[in-house]
Amino acid sequence: SSDETNNTIERDASNTLELNLRLDCNGRTTFDPSLWPSTTSIRHGDTSSKNEDVAKGRNGDFSGPIKRAKLDGGESPDEDLNVGTTEVVQGKEMLSLDYSSKATMTNISSLDYESCEALDDLLFDCEITDCGLLPRTFWVPATAEPRCYLEKMALEIFHHHVPKSPSSNFFYDPDTSGAEWWVQLRPSPPGTGRYSMLASDDDNDKDDMAKSGISFHWDKDEDLRIMCGGSMYIHPHISTVTYLTDLGAPTMVLTKRVDPFTGEYVKVNHGYGAKHEGKGDGGGDHDENVTEGFVSWPKRGKHLSFDGRYLHAAPSDLMEDGMFEKQCKFESRDDMDEKEKKVLQRRHRRVTFLVNIWLNYKPFNVNPFPETMMNKLSDVDIMGEFSLFGKLDNTDNKRHCNGGECTVTDEKITISQGKAVVEALNEKSSSINDNDALLTTMTWPMGCGDDEKVQVSIPVKPIRNHCKMGSNVALVWKDGVDLTGSGN
Repeated sequence: SSDETNNTIERDASNTLELNLRLDCNGRTTFDPSLWPSTTSIRHGDTSSKNEDVAKGRNGDFSGPIKRAKLDGGESPDEDLNVGTTEVVQGKEMLSLDYSSKATMTNISSLDYESCEALDDLLFDCEITDCGLLPRTFWVPATAEPRCYLEKMALEIFHHHVPKSPSSNFFYDPDTSGAEWWVQLRPSPPGTGRYSMLASDDDNDKDDMAKSGISFHWDKDEDLRIMCGGSMYIHPHISTVTYLTDLGAPTMVLTKRVDPFTGEYVKVNHGYGAKHEGKGDGGGDHDENVTEGFVSWPKRGKHLSFDGRYLHAAPSDLMEDGMFEKQCKFESRDDMDEKEKKVLQRRHRRVTFLVNIWLNYKPFNVNPFPETMMNKLSDVDIMGEFSLFGKLDNTDNKRHCNGGECTVTDEKITISQGKAVVEALNEKSSSINDNDALLTTMTWPMGCGDDEKVQVSIPVKPIRNHCKMGSNVALVWKDGVDLTGSGN
């Protein structure tokens, strides 16, 4: 069922908050295509249009009567668009986004520091935007022209997952859609990094994972949740992680959800390996007791995407003891100046570029990167005609990707009744013995409350085997995963 929306808030004299939302039956922000004018077939942002009623707005986009334009059918999806399958709605074939957990190699993986100085500039940009004096995340509208290279990356990622224009078989409102982007650096740069500036002494004592990893959490409209007393969870459609270095903790995604209006844990119907939602949250056979997971180890240029409603983290203790400290060490020569040492230091951090894809909704108080700081960041054209997705000229098959076709999951691990079964999915998977598949119970704190924890039983050894390769592992807990705390 749907709830009414206009994505507006009003405050009265008693300081009450009124929010109108339209959510689909899966809890995702949606858009009513009946709001689109039925008489127009103008492409949103089409500067070649000769319609005299169209008013050109800021950044070259359009305002006025075509903000919710309906397109003619018959368009083919963009070549590099990462869409799911199609489904029939009221007799019409509609496109669906691909909400599955998967990893793709971008063209950043084809570059190296010696031949592309812009990679170091990109890491410096990430250090700047991680400053604790700046907002935590930033917004770039789906229709905007990027002002810096990080905004360009955010929009490339957005349009890799979402058609560049709404169409008759994929409805969304470009005016209220966009990319929320930010960076995570571990270890946090001393003195300026967000975590090093804002973490309290208590945090340092009780949450070692946050120093080298990321605590479990749901991506959501953070300010709206706070304004609603902690119970409102409005999620992006898709969450993404793009790794800019090869080191650090893996990202772990669990198919655990919360009710958008109460924050209580909800059961999810599963069919392992589903590309997108059909019945329940997957295709095939469904079991509410099952929890699925996906572990992605960092590899420079890898792009991870998953359902924005799912619980995730970067648990640092999935690494071998001392591995992260070893990865962060580097040798500097006596003749190096401070600038050269800083460059090496940036290369030896866990650096990720995060983009949340929001459709038909803009999270509260998430605004564009400050214009006054824009001159500190790299220009849009710092890498020339380089693009994250699609084929590059003069590269062999091992060094390019094409629209997400390089997705590789090396192993699937199924945990049931206290035992783990490891299934190799390609020839790169290493063989393991029964002792390696022994389960370890791991308990991690949730980032949203002291009394909330995640407890899983996993075979640590097979997962750690993928660290050096930067590869991926799919997980299935037949008996589920325990979440303890106020959500139960």
